[in-house]
Order: sequence, then C-alpha cells, then structure tokens
Amino acid sequence: MDTAIRARPAWYRRVWTAVSLVILFAVVEYIVLPKLALARESLHRVSELNPAWVVTAVVLEAGSLVCYSLFSRALLGKQHVHFNWILRSDLTGYGVSHVVPGGAATATALRFRLLVMGGAQPTNVTATVTAEAIGSPLALVLLAWLTSIPAVFLREATTAYLVMFLIGLVALACGVLAIRERSNLERYAGRLLRAILQRLPHRVRPWIATVALRLRDVLSDQHVLKAFLVWATLNWLLDAAVLWTFLAAYGEPIHPIPLLLAYCAANLAAVLPLTPGGIGVVEGIAVSSLFGFGVPTETAVLAVLSWRLLQFWAPVPLAGLCYLSLRAQGARRTAGAA
Repeated sequence: MDTAIRARPAWYRRVWTAVSLVILFAVVEYIVLPKLALARESLHRVSELNPAWVVTAVVLEAGSLVCYSLFSRALLGKQHVHFNWILRSDLTGYGVSHVVPGGAATATALRFRLLVMGGAQPTNVTATVTAEAIGSPLALVLLAWLTSIPAVFLREATTAYLVMFLIGLVALACGVLAIRERSNLERYAGRLLRAILQRLPHRVRPWIATVALRLRDVLSDQHVLKAFLVWATLNWLLDAAVLWTFLAAYGEPIHPIPLLLAYCAANLAAVLPLTPGGIGVVEGIAVSSLFGFGVPTETAVLAVLSWRLLQFWAPVPLAGLCYLSLRAQGARRTAGAA
C-alpha cells in the first residue's frame, strides 16, 4: 500500500490543526461569545417557562435517541442483543463523543466493545457502525433536500436553495437507478466513479470508494433502506422538533420550513471535526440562521441554548450511568457463566 494512503504527512496535520484552531477561534470570538452575552441579559425568561413545554421537549429528545437505537437494532439484524442493551450502548457512545477529544473515534470503539459484550457478532457490529456513519448523515442531507423543495417553490428561490435542490435531484436519480439495477447505467456509473477517483489525491481514494460502496449497500438492501428512511430520519426530525418546542416556549413558533433549514445547516456544519459534537459551531450557525428567518436574536439564543443543553449536555451524565450499568451486568454474566 502506498505510504501516502497509510499516513498523512506531518505538515498536513500541522496545517489542518492550525486552520481548525483559527476557525474555532473565529466562531467563538465573533458568534458564540456575543450570543452568550445577550443570553445572560435574558436569563429571567427561562424561569418563566411553562413546565409543559420542557416536559414535551424532554419526551421528544428521548424519542429521538430511541429512534437512533431502533436504527442500530435494524442494522444489527437477528442478533441475540436486547434492545435495552443496544439503547444503553448507544447512549454511552453518544455521551462520550461529547466530552472526549477525538470523541467520534473513541465513542465508536466503545460502542463496538459494548455491543460485542452484549452478544453481537464483531463483523455485524462493524457493518452496523459503518452503515450508521453513512446512513445517519445521509438522512440529514435527504431531509435538507426535501426541505429545500417547498423553500424553492413556496418561498423566494435563492441561489443556495436552487443549488441544493439540483444537487439533491441528481443524487436521488442516481440512487433510484442503482436500486433498479440497470446494468448499462450501473456500468456507466462505475466508469464515472473510477474516472473521478483517478483525479483525486491518493490518500482520499480509499475513503471515497468505501463511502460509495456502503452507500450502494444502503440503497440496495431493502431492510436497511427501510430502517434508514424510518428510524434515521425520525431521529433528526424529533430532535428538530425539540428546537421548535423551545422556540414556541419563548413565544416565537416559526414555520417548519425555515426551522428545518436552520436545523439542517447547523448540524451539517457539525460534520467538520473542529470541536467535539460541533459545540460552538452548531450554536452559532443555528442562531444566525434563525435570526435570518426573522426570529429575534434574544429568543433565538435562548431557544438554541436550551435545545443544546437538553440535546448535547443532558445525555452526558446519563451516558455514565448507562456505562456503569452495562459493565455491572457484563460482570454478572461472566460470573454466572463461570
């Protein structure tokens, strides 16, 4: 294997680290800190929240986490793993990814160990984790594209909406053709992919090829496709509903279309590994997007911070409890087997 594929050069890592720090500093300095200063001036509104809104938000967020674990169970297939074990494993990984540097890789390794401890086969867990890494962001992209359709036809069709709509239309057409398995079109698609790969740097070719193969598997397997369309999409929609709930609680219930556009933009930006879980980046983009859609800045800041407190920070102590319970249950299983 080529050395360039195995390891990135030292200068590349240093440049990427420097660029990440500059972007993170700019986001914190010019977006996050001004919003936090404004939020401190409006904290009195938090004490005036109707408890029914908070309970609704908690139920919706819990439903979002359960849907992700249902997605995991569907991908694992007929394994002897109880759903309760899968849910606690997912919650543990979710919480770890929010507090540990390099959280995504650490959380994936921890989830792998816990699922195998629960009775899943290592090969199936590997396939599940890989499919989730492709399917969950893909569901968010699909949601953003579907939201762009009414944004194009019912609202002012800006250039960004039109570009998103056209790119999504081409991708959807390719996916439908892949599912229908037209041999000639499949051959042309393979030639096109190989031609594109030949023009990319050596170090990214294996990654692009792997993503393309897993995407084809997601679209061709009917069981996986159904789980992707139902559970992965519901995971994002219920989380977006939490943000809408807090906006309504603070007196600014907005139309679902701009809400989903702001939500998708913020979470797609979090894909870049600048901070754990996109902290700082998600808040800044979500507040700025909501402000652009007419939500007062004060309300947008309070709603986004309330949403992130429930979505990002609340699962962290819960993850610790889930991990301890899994370890204790695993120890009891080992002792019983002995």
